[in-house]
Amino acid sequence: MMNTTKPRQRVDRLYTSVMNGGLMPQKKKSKTRAFSFGDPEPVLGNQIGDYLGVFADMNGYWYLPPVSLAGLAKTLYANGTHASVLEFKQNQLLASVQDNPMITRAEFRGAFKDFEVFDNAYFLAIRNWLGGINRYVRLPAINVRVGTDDNYFLLQSDGSFLEYPASDIIHLNGGDIRQAIYGVPTYFAGIHSILLGEAATLFRRKYYLNGAHSGYILVTFDLDDDKADDIEQAIVQSKGPGNHRSLFLNMESTISGKPGYTKDRVQLLPVGDFGNRDEYDKIKEVTQQDILNMHRVPAGLASIMANNAAGHGDLKNVREVYYDCETIPKQAIWQELNERLLTRGRVVFKEPRWLHIKEI
Repeated sequence: MMNTTKPRQRVDRLYTSVMNGGLMPQKKKSKTRAFSFGDPEPVLGNQIGDYLGVFADMNGYWYLPPVSLAGLAKTLYANGTHASVLEFKQNQLLASVQDNPMITRAEFRGAFKDFEVFDNAYFLAIRNWLGGINRYVRLPAINVRVGTDDNYFLLQSDGSFLEYPASDIIHLNGGDIRQAIYGVPTYFAGIHSILLGEAATLFRRKYYLNGAHSGYILVTFDLDDDKADDIEQAIVQSKGPGNHRSLFLNMESTISGKPGYTKDRVQLLPVGDFGNRDEYDKIKEVTQQDILNMHRVPAGLASIMANNAAGHGDLKNVREVYYDCETIPKQAIWQELNERLLTRGRVVFKEPRWLHIKEI
């Protein structure tokens, strides 16, 4: 008689554990954790673009400037194109101003820079013991305040101040349609383009410096707390903070709500586009053009490389047009000082040498 009983097979304990829904040996559960790394670091605040109005300081001695002078000074170092263009405009005046027996070229150079950055320039009359004026010196515009009682104040670094009568100060005010006490630079309207260009540069710089530059979520499963701590510390200390935030998660793996092995114990989940997420080149090109437009300086004169084969055209013609439209009017503004300067200290500009060079 044939034996129809099936042979018994030994069932592995692991198989039994699978059938019972338990794939892992019992151990202390790892706690779910999450931390972020790579926080962006703002360099300049948004308060620079705020128009404050003109009000007397709480001490009642002087009027507060309508915009942050310290903020305007910071923009000079925030964007290379902006700083270069202001330097170019300063040099155009410095190259054409004649030597002055009462104002040195060093004083002119500082005053030209003050006016381009702050739209204000100040000269202090240095008098002799008889009350006559020997010379004029430039006062840094960032520290000068217009007084409320026909006077001016020069703020010192230690918190003190020096007071001068209005008769000893010559103030070149670029003008503002909202008030007549301080000048406000025209480029103030494009301050956000300056800051956007700076932000794009810092963004790209941190993109390369930061090892977590791509921006991702690092997920691990079932690591004990010690190993998770080691990974967390290693990621944080591997590279400096960057613009793209990254996230590390360690959690207990589950299948259908029950403890179980996850297929991929370590997962790297990218966030966004790895390639052109910041559109750096486009942002830099647009902001650079905005800066040139608001300063009204041709790209060829600002040492900007041309993007096409035609280049910037005949730079001699561009130079002449710029001189007629920008340099001569700016010289006329500076010659407004002559209404208060002594005759021998009058501001005089000479014609550029290229006007007298004949074409061969």
